[in-house]
Amino acid sequence: MKKIELLYLSQEDVISVGVTMKETIPIVEDALKEHGLGETENPPKPGVHPGNSFIHAMPGYLPRKRAAGLKWVSSFSGNTALAIPPVMGLLILNDVQTGQPLAVMDCRWITAMRTGAASAVAAKFLAAKDAGVVGIVGAGVQGRYNLLALVAAVPTIETVRVFDINPQTLNGFVVALANVLEVKIEIEKSLREVIEGAQIVVTATGRLEKPIFKESWVSEGALILPVHHRGWENRTLHRVDRFVTDDWRQLNRAHREVGGFDGPLPNQHAELGEIIAGKKPGRRNEKERIIDFNYGLAIEDVALAMEIYTRAKARGVGTVLALMEGELPYA
Repeated sequence: MKKIELLYLSQEDVISVGVTMKETIPIVEDALKEHGLGETENPPKPGVHPGNSFIHAMPGYLPRKRAAGLKWVSSFSGNTALAIPPVMGLLILNDVQTGQPLAVMDCRWITAMRTGAASAVAAKFLAAKDAGVVGIVGAGVQGRYNLLALVAAVPTIETVRVFDINPQTLNGFVVALANVLEVKIEIEKSLREVIEGAQIVVTATGRLEKPIFKESWVSEGALILPVHHRGWENRTLHRVDRFVTDDWRQLNRAHREVGGFDGPLPNQHAELGEIIAGKKPGRRNEKERIIDFNYGLAIEDVALAMEIYTRAKARGVGTVLALMEGELPYA
């Protein structure tokens, strides 16, 4: 039997291959389009939920890209107090002809990048054409990567309003991005000041126990991009002009089985991939208020991981590990 090896990529290895946000956005858009055309496998993610946290298994397959894999990712908000990341995990890529594991890599950076990129793709199709003001609630990793992606995709953005209950996190947001992005960053004192008048709103807090964002704050023509469940009062989902998600089956199942938005989901919806594929319209006028909740698709992770793996192989990045060298006893 031939020796079987795989490539291990640490977080630093993953970052070092140099995939940019501008390169990530079309990778995610293409994966969403394939999903909208019904040409992928992306079953609803199962998971376990210790306490108020989760560990999810996310399998995905893109036949056209010949890419398949599984992300095993956790989110434990209490980790911040332990000085370790709240989000951690691994992503495995498999050969689609043999099933052989090709690589195991850190998925923290991949998760941050593709989540931000999904918001950018949504903005491309659903934001008002002259959107100039972005509101960010939650100045942590997701708030930062969402802003990086939105600025890369929406050239009209000029001002960013940001709020976070943690002054240290808020200061870190400004320090990290002030010299990276050519936009004006305004620190606000309340949620309402961030949301009212913003054309694009990202709520990137942790999972909240009760709604704190008000539908009455949402301006005409705004696009709302929630990163987590339960932040918005439920009537927002029903009173906006359109409710969009990345995968209705996955969102509906998660909402039903483990809890989600504070109340029922709307009966009318569209999937972002269907809009990208031209099967359903994007923004229909400049007055529409739209909420787009992207629960997270494994195919986005797998598509980005395949690009990282390809570059790592070409550049000799990572550590080759032996998986097996011989037959099983009694084989």
